Amino acid sequence: MKGIVLTAYGDPATGLELREVPEPASPGAGQVMVAVDYAPINFSDILVARGLYPLHPELPSVIGNEGAGRVLEVGAGVSNVRVGDRVALPMGNFTWRERMVVNADGLVALPTDADPHQLAMLTINPPTAHLLLETYVHLQSDDWIAINAANSAIARWIVGFARKKGVRTLGLVRRAEAISAAREAGCDLVLLDDDDAPAKMAEALGEKRARLALDAVSGEAAGRLAKLLGPRGTLVSYAAPTFAAMAVSPFEVIFNDLTIRGFSLGNPDFAGQIPGAILQASKMVAAGEVAIPVAATYRLEEIGAAISHQMRGGKVLLKIGD
Repeated sequence: MKGIVLTAYGDPATGLELREVPEPASPGAGQVMVAVDYAPINFSDILVARGLYPLHPELPSVIGNEGAGRVLEVGAGVSNVRVGDRVALPMGNFTWRERMVVNADGLVALPTDADPHQLAMLTINPPTAHLLLETYVHLQSDDWIAINAANSAIARWIVGFARKKGVRTLGLVRRAEAISAAREAGCDLVLLDDDDAPAKMAEALGEKRARLALDAVSGEAAGRLAKLLGPRGTLVSYAAPTFAAMAVSPFEVIFNDLTIRGFSLGNPDFAGQIPGAILQASKMVAAGEVAIPVAATYRLEEIGAAISHQMRGGKVLLKIGD
């Protein structure tokens, strides 16, 4: 069978190759074999290929952190999914291949009427969004949260889950042309991510302040986000594509008594909550409540073009199954 193999750390354009890889063995007890339909190329996959991610598989190795497919075969003792069910694949199983065997524990059968492109993107962003909203602050209806990178794919999931709770979202974007995308994502208020944002928020919301701020950028952006919080607010860092240190003013922390936390989906404390979040997200997809724009899909044979497209921006999927 075919798979995308990382042969060397560094430049993904040269380190990733289409190769023949071994067929998986039949699933053992508590396992299932899955035919992979689609798998996205995420920023985390690019970091793995560059050797900048905490995960460093021994090379050569198939990679890919996310995807969805159909159950082909079940091992002994599996009762939560059946042959023919479509499932989201767990993180860390290297999805860029035609068939794979995974542990059935935690898998859930996804709606049959949901878009398979959207189902391929359920493993990372939806559980992250759900847990960010449920873990750090007890949010109530009409509370406000603030997020940066509000035109991103994960922002759509944060907004979608927030709406379920009756929570309102202030979204920051770095470019004026991204404002419409953040509004399309459902943010209740969208501002440019600059030093004027706190004053503009006060003008729009009066005395209201965000109770939770979710930072996907780091660096100076984290400090600007912290300025939108009210007293005893909480700032959670969950991504740092800039690799810059968080630049939060100590005066914001001291005089507003802020809490700063970090989030990783790989934290084992979250494992039990991920399947439920994926199932809820799949129902939201089927109902048309959340949809992530897909820029393009590429077959495995087109991995070079797919990587180039992802580097230019936009959500790119690999079409793996027929």
